[in-house]
Amino acid sequence: MRHPIALALAALLALPAALHAQTLRCSFAGKPGDARYALARAGQEPGPALRDGALRLLDDEQDLGNSAAFPAAARGLRQEVDITFRMRLLYGGGGLTAALLDTAKYGTEGEAPRDVVWDDPRLPRAFAVCFDVYNPPSSDPFNAQGNIYNRPQREVALTWDGLEIVKRVSPVEFRGEQWHTVRIQLRFVCGGAEAGVSIDNQPVFDRFFIAAMEPFTSRLALGACTGKITNTADVSDLRADWRGSMKPPAAPVVVTAIDKVAINSGHTSEAAEAQFPGGRFGRIIGTLTLAEPPGGYDPWDRSASVAVFDDKGERFELIRFITPYRKGHTWRVDLTDYRPLLTGRKKVLLECGTYGTGWLITVQLTFYSGKPADSAFEVRKLWVGSPEVGNPDKPVSGFYQPITVPIPKAASRAKLRITVTGHGMSPNSRNAAEFMPIGRTVTVGTKSYHSRLWKTDNYLNPVRPQGGTWKYDRAGWAPGDVVRPWEIDITEAVRRGEPATLRYDLDPYVNEDRGKTWAPFHMTEAHLILYRR
Repeated sequence: MRHPIALALAALLALPAALHAQTLRCSFAGKPGDARYALARAGQEPGPALRDGALRLLDDEQDLGNSAAFPAAARGLRQEVDITFRMRLLYGGGGLTAALLDTAKYGTEGEAPRDVVWDDPRLPRAFAVCFDVYNPPSSDPFNAQGNIYNRPQREVALTWDGLEIVKRVSPVEFRGEQWHTVRIQLRFVCGGAEAGVSIDNQPVFDRFFIAAMEPFTSRLALGACTGKITNTADVSDLRADWRGSMKPPAAPVVVTAIDKVAINSGHTSEAAEAQFPGGRFGRIIGTLTLAEPPGGYDPWDRSASVAVFDDKGERFELIRFITPYRKGHTWRVDLTDYRPLLTGRKKVLLECGTYGTGWLITVQLTFYSGKPADSAFEVRKLWVGSPEVGNPDKPVSGFYQPITVPIPKAASRAKLRITVTGHGMSPNSRNAAEFMPIGRTVTVGTKSYHSRLWKTDNYLNPVRPQGGTWKYDRAGWAPGDVVRPWEIDITEAVRRGEPATLRYDLDPYVNEDRGKTWAPFHMTEAHLILYRR
């Protein structure tokens, strides 16, 4: 009889080599040690093939959909995945994607799914980075094409579990005959994951937080596609490392505050009581879902919000969002800063200024176990309201008056969250305030912070295409997106145990067409978040 240790060793050695390794390497040049892979074709000929020491995924033909998938390189959950490869992607159509497939759904080896549009890879149970080279310009303000300003067609998108999370224009021109080095980093953290993408060492995303991406055991796939516009795409010198074993995290606590409530012209708000858990949590994620009501989606964009009331009955806005034109979507928002308000029994209020058929809206909060380095212990209101801008008879400074707040000795960190969106349009001067960029300055003591109230990535909104004028730049918002606050860490500008004076100032603007239409205004809600260790 063989010794038990010998039997165990023999069984381990019998496993595929890629499964008990943590590193995957492939030069696509037939070198010793190259990982095996499965090639697949879902479109026209030719399929993926080795060409000139590289893997050619696209070969200057129409309607291609090719992929290469690798077996799992590590068993169990890993804290980090680090992927590098060289890429050559020409001008043309389609794009190229690197995806991490959940082995629980896609298996530990074999082909990648064949029914994937690789320049829009909304794969369930997969994280993907897409390099997209086709977003043609348009001069029609109402059609489905988004690139109304003819911006560069070199876009990088992050997707998770069937949803595109974010898309940006790359600072590096990666189209053309030149080879480029791509690095993708994914690290699981409490309540989600942080993603980094760089091209030739220039960051496109740096620790971008993807909410609610729970850890999963993954394997790598590469895919690329064309449509009627052709392209050529090559990949070489691939390496992927899975690092740091981890245990499955504890199941989160999910609280449904609003459940499929019909918001429409006859019912524009919904108040509900929610019981939130006590104790310390490392992350709180709010999930907002807009689904189609029986009468069909509202055809217009509407301002909306989700708020919570504290024990004194004061309202605090948690999420501001603008509905899409005739569509639905799901957004996930980090609400950890509002932990002091999200405990015990609280009133939650959903409001939406719709005059049409509206949406079915669901609001959930998910509480993830963990120990943050800093924990929010107090939220203070600052400026809340909708002041008119551009009227010398009602100067905006009368609304944004300086506020002095005490900073407790217990505070280890202080942050401002300032949510502002501009509304109103021509014949107001400069199309204020919806389509007017304007500078603003926050001053804390003697230190100043500057930003421009202007959102320029609306045409890359994941809720696309839409109807209407969804693709135009706007003053801090986009149809079909949550409003991202201006977040300012002011820890260095305040002293613990002493009061701090806060100022908010707009650049000068006068509306020369006052009284000709509705007055332009800035919908404002600003909070001070205080943390302790």
